[in-house]
Amino acid sequence: MAEERDNSADLFAIPNFWRASRFLDEDKAANPLFSPNLEISGSSFQFLPFGNQDKPLNTLKRPLQNDGQPSFFRLPPVLREATPSDEPQLSDDLFSDENVKKAASPAELDDEEDYWLTLEDVEPKTPEYKSWEAFNPAAQPGPSEVVFISEAGPVAFDALITDIPEDGSDPVPDILDNALYYACLLGLAQGRSSVLFSWDSEKGTFDKTAPHLRISGVSVQVIQGMDQLCLDCGNAIKALGSFSESAYFESPTPTSVALAKVVDQLVLAVQTEVAGRSKTVRSTLQLQSVVMPAHAILTYFHALSKKLSQEKTEEGMLSCLFREAQAVEYQGGLLPEVIFEVLRLTSRPWIEFVEEWIGLKNETGAPISKTGSGKSFVKVADKMWIDDHGFELEEPDFFLDEDRMPSFLPKDIAQSIFDTGRNLRFLKEHHPEHFLSKRNAVALTKPPKLEWQFSWDAITLLETRVNEYKAAVTRLVQGVTSEDQFSTPPSTACEPNEYKLTYFGKSEDEVAAAVLASINQLALPLENHESNDELTTMLHNRLYSTDQPTNKVEGFNPHWSLVPLLSFGSLVDTQSKLVNDECMKLLLGPHKLRVHTNLMRQYFLLGNGMLCSRLSHALFDPDLESAERKAGVAFSGGVMGLRLGGRDTWPPASSELRLALMGVLSDCYEPPAGEKDDSERDENHSMGTSMLSRTYSSDLPGDLSFAVRDLTADEINKCMDPDGLEALDFLRLSYKAPSGLQYIMTPIILLKYDRINKHLLRVLRMLYVVNHLSRDVMLLARRTRLSNATFRFCTEANHFVSKMAAYFFDSGITTIWNQFEEWLDSIEAEFLGTTTNPDNADDSASVHTSFSHRSSSKSSSKDKRSCSPDLVRSRQESTLDEIMSALFLRKRQTPVLSLLETIFSIILRFARLLRNTTSPSNGKATTSRSKKGKNKEQEAKDEEYKNDTPESLYAMFRKNVEVFLTVCKGLGEKAAAGRNKAGNGNGNNGMERVGEGLAEVVPLGLDMMGYYEGGRGRYQG
Repeated sequence: MAEERDNSADLFAIPNFWRASRFLDEDKAANPLFSPNLEISGSSFQFLPFGNQDKPLNTLKRPLQNDGQPSFFRLPPVLREATPSDEPQLSDDLFSDENVKKAASPAELDDEEDYWLTLEDVEPKTPEYKSWEAFNPAAQPGPSEVVFISEAGPVAFDALITDIPEDGSDPVPDILDNALYYACLLGLAQGRSSVLFSWDSEKGTFDKTAPHLRISGVSVQVIQGMDQLCLDCGNAIKALGSFSESAYFESPTPTSVALAKVVDQLVLAVQTEVAGRSKTVRSTLQLQSVVMPAHAILTYFHALSKKLSQEKTEEGMLSCLFREAQAVEYQGGLLPEVIFEVLRLTSRPWIEFVEEWIGLKNETGAPISKTGSGKSFVKVADKMWIDDHGFELEEPDFFLDEDRMPSFLPKDIAQSIFDTGRNLRFLKEHHPEHFLSKRNAVALTKPPKLEWQFSWDAITLLETRVNEYKAAVTRLVQGVTSEDQFSTPPSTACEPNEYKLTYFGKSEDEVAAAVLASINQLALPLENHESNDELTTMLHNRLYSTDQPTNKVEGFNPHWSLVPLLSFGSLVDTQSKLVNDECMKLLLGPHKLRVHTNLMRQYFLLGNGMLCSRLSHALFDPDLESAERKAGVAFSGGVMGLRLGGRDTWPPASSELRLALMGVLSDCYEPPAGEKDDSERDENHSMGTSMLSRTYSSDLPGDLSFAVRDLTADEINKCMDPDGLEALDFLRLSYKAPSGLQYIMTPIILLKYDRINKHLLRVLRMLYVVNHLSRDVMLLARRTRLSNATFRFCTEANHFVSKMAAYFFDSGITTIWNQFEEWLDSIEAEFLGTTTNPDNADDSASVHTSFSHRSSSKSSSKDKRSCSPDLVRSRQESTLDEIMSALFLRKRQTPVLSLLETIFSIILRFARLLRNTTSPSNGKATTSRSKKGKNKEQEAKDEEYKNDTPESLYAMFRKNVEVFLTVCKGLGEKAAAGRNKAGNGNGNNGMERVGEGLAEVVPLGLDMMGYYEGGRGRYQG
C-alpha cells in the first residue's frame, strides 16, 4: 500500500512506513508471540488479526502448533491428549495478504483510512477506576482477554509449571484444594495445628507434614513465601504464649504478670481479627492481606519478648519497654500506638505503688513500715552510719534503692517521690489525726491518677486537674471548706436484677414472684464478659484499617525524652510540696525544732557563757572542794569540783562526776525567746526546786545530761594521765532526739555534734590553764628567779591559746551557725508567719490548726518557697561540716589537728613543770604516786617529763607554732583559689567553702607582725 502512494512531494515521508516487519514475513506461524492479540479458550489458543476482532471466534480459530513445529505457546504434553481432534483446522493461507485483500471490500481498498488524520473522529473512552480489588474473580464474571500466561487460568499455569524441566533434586509438588490449603494456612497464622502443619515441642516450631504440596495456579515459590509468612505468625503466637505462662510460674512480680496479661490480650485480639476475616479468603492475595498486619504485630512482639525475658527486675522490663517505644516513635502504622498502650498497661502496677507511696491512693494490703522488708524502690534496712574516722552506728530506716528505679525516670523526680513518701510516713506515724494521714483524704480531694501522657492535650488536661487537686487540699488545710462538702454520699444504687430470696414476713404471692424472677434470671443467656480494654479496642478497630486517627497531630506531640517528666513531674512536685509544707509546719510548731537547735548551740557548741564558766570551774578549779570520797573524811558542804590538775588520782569515779556536775546543765539553760514567757510564769515554782532534783536533766529538751563515752583500750590509757590533753575525753553530753525529730537529728549529725563538743572541751581546758599560768609565774617570780624562756613561754602560750579559742568560737562556730540560724528564721517566717519561735504551742490538732490559719494568710498572697525536712537535715549537716572544717576536725585535716594538739600538749607539760616547781611537795607526791595503776607507757612518759626544762619546752613550742602558721597560710591560699574558681562558675557557693576559708584568719591573729617568720623578733635577753 505504501509503494503505490506518490510521496515525491512529501518531504517528511518515511519510506516503507506501512510495510510489515520482515521477521513476520519469514515465518508468521513460528512466531505467534508477536501477534497483537491473544485469546485462550479451553485448551486451544487463537490469534485475532488486527482489524477482524469483531468476527466470531470460531471462524478465526487456528491451532497453536503442529506436532513437528516449535512454538512459544506450545501446549503441554498433558493437555495435548485432552485437545479435541474434531475442531476445524484453518489453512495457513488464511492470514495471507491476498486473503485479507479478498476479504476486504473494494471501497475499503480505495478509501484507505489515515490514522494520523482521523484522530479527531475517534470517540474518547470513558475513564475507568483502577484498583487492586479487581483481582477478585467474583467481581468480574465472564470471559476476558488475557495477555500473560499467569492470567490464563490455573489449568494453563499448572500445565506450564508441570512441563518445565526439573533438575531431579525435588519431586514435582502435588496439587491440593485451595480452600483446604487456605484453611490450614489461616490456622497456622493463628498458632493452631492442622492436617498440614503440626507443632514440634522439641524444636519449638511448626513443621509441614507434606512439604511437596501446592495449590492450583500458584507457583512453588509463592507457596513457600506464604508458608513462611504464616509460619512466623504461628511460631510468634506460641512463643508469646510460652512467655506469658513463664511470667506466672517463674518468680512472678506485679509488672511481669501485667505484661503477661497484656501479651495474652494482644494475641487473643489478633487471633480474633484473623479468624473473623478468614471466611472471606478466596485467593492468595486475600490471604496475604489478612496475614500481613497480624504478622507485623506478632513478629515485633516476639522479638520484644526475647529482650524482656533477659530482664530480671520489674524496673528493667519497664526501661526496656520505654526504649522500644522510643525506637518506634516515628514509625508509621499501628505499631507505635500499640507499644504505647502496652507500656501504659504494663507500668500500671508500678505506678499504683508510687501512688500509694506518695499518698495519691490508699494503700492496699499491709502498709510499708520500718519493721518490714520494703517494696520495689523502697528499701528498709539497718544502714550503718560511718563518719570520717570510722565510727559506726546502725538504725533502721527507709532508703531509696536507685537500682530499682526505672531508667526513664529523672533522678530529681525519683528522689522527690521517695522523700514525699517518707515524709508522709512521718505524718502517719506521729500525727495520725492529720488529714493527709487519714484514708478518706483521697476521697475528699480526688487527686488525678498518675498515667502516661503522650499528647499535649492530655498534658494540659493533667495540669488543670493538678491545680484543682492542689486547691482542694489547700481548702482543707485552711479550714475554709468543711469535710461535709467534700464527703461523698453513700451509694444507694443496687445491682440490676438483684433478687433477695427472703421468705419470712412475706406473703405466698410475693415469695412465688421472687422465685419466678430468679428462674427467669437463670434462664437468661450468659453475659459476654469480653475485655473492653483500649488495647483490644484499638486492634479491633485499626488492625485492618488504613485510616489514621483524627485526634493525633503528627509531629506536634512532645518529644519522647520529655514524656516521663511531663507525665509524672507536675503531680509528683505538687504532692511533694503539699506534704513537705505540712511536715515543716509540724516540725517548727508542735515538735519545737528551733528549741532543739538552740539547745545544740548552747551545750554542744558551748554557745552559753554561763555554761562555759560553770563547767570550767567544776572541772579545773583546784580551789573547790574535792568530790573524792575518803575514809573518815566528811564533806564540808561547799562547792565541789573534779579539780583536774590538782589531785593525785585520775580519772574520777562516777559518784564524783554526779556531785561535781550537779545542776550545771539545768542551771545554765537559757530557753529561746518563745519560751521565756513560760519560764517566767513558772519562776516561782522553779525557785522552790531543790538542787538535788535539778541534778536530773529531764526538764531539758532531749533528756540532756552528762554521760561517759565509750572508749577503746588505748583511749582509756590516755585518759588516765591527768596532765594529758585526752584527760577529759571520757566525758560527753547525752542527747536523745524525740521521735518526731529523728529525721532531723540523725545519729551521724549527733555524732558530729559530739566530736565538736569534745574538741571544744579541750580548748576550754587550755583556756583555763593559760589563764592560770600568768598567776603562777608571778607568784613564783616573787620567790625565785625565773628564766627568760619561762616568761616568754607563758606570754606566747597565752597569746596562742587565746587567739585560737577566739577563732574557734567566734569565726569557726558563730559565723557559720548564724547563717544557719538566719536561714531557719526565714523558713519559720515563711511557714508560721512570724520571726519568733512559736514553741509554746503544745502537740495537738488544735495547735496545728492555728498554725495553718496563721500561715494561710501569708501564703494567699504568694506561694511559699519549697522546703522539706530533708533540706533542713542536709543544711544542718553541711553547717556542721563547715564548722568541723574551721575547727580542723575533718579527716583530710588530721595532720593540722595533730600539730595543734602537739602544741596544746607542750603547754600542758609546761604547766605541769611550773606546778611542780611552785609546790615541790606536789611534785614528790606525783613522783611517789602508786605505780600499780600505771602502765609502761605512762611510766615512760613520766621519765620523759623529768627531763623537761622551760628552755626545751619553749623551743619545741616555738618550732611547732611556726610550722602551724605555715600550714594555715597554705590552707588560706587554697581556700582563696577555691573562691576564685567558684567565682568563675566552676565551684559551689553558699556556706560550702566558708569553713576552709576561715583558716586564713589564723595567721593574721597569731602573727600579724611576722614574729614567727624565720626567727625574726626573737628576744635577746
